[in-house]
Amino acid sequence: MRGARSLALAALLTASAWSQTPAQEDPRSALRACAALEAAAERLACYDRASGRTTPASGPGAPAIAPPPRTSPAPSAPEATVATSPPPEAAPTPAPAGSFGLFAAEHPAPPPAAASLTGRVQALGRSGRGRSTVTLDNGGVWELDGTDPLLAVGDVVIIRRAAFNSFLLETPGKRQHRALRLQ
Repeated sequence: MRGARSLALAALLTASAWSQTPAQEDPRSALRACAALEAAAERLACYDRASGRTTPASGPGAPAIAPPPRTSPAPSAPEATVATSPPPEAAPTPAPAGSFGLFAAEHPAPPPAAASLTGRVQALGRSGRGRSTVTLDNGGVWELDGTDPLLAVGDVVIIRRAAFNSFLLETPGKRQHRALRLQ
């Protein structure tokens, strides 16, 4: 969309420049003559003359299109402010040159998660799949891979991380069960 607007603006400016040149001079020859000039200031002045521009440029870095005239605000309206774009955010710190391309250096690992969780059993129940569930005092509900007839409300259990992102629930009697967090 932006490219289409730029192309339309360029076509409009070109048509405007050609319509304002004297009838006896071919616009393409005027542009070729301007392009042949070596000095930047002279070349810009030549293009300005060829386009029929009446506003003089304020210097070599002046914009090609004059800014629109500023209108005064209504008497009861406060002075209008010009919104500026926010400053660019700081770029992330690059990895040292010696580690360029090393995945571990360019993508630092997130902080490690807690290795275990200790909680008191608040309730025992059954999941929709018919397996035993344990509700802890922190509100977490865990489904066990098997039943444990010795586990009771009020027991303190420890849940540890295991292989392949699984969890083990250890009871006060040192029995272990695979556990899956439901809530």
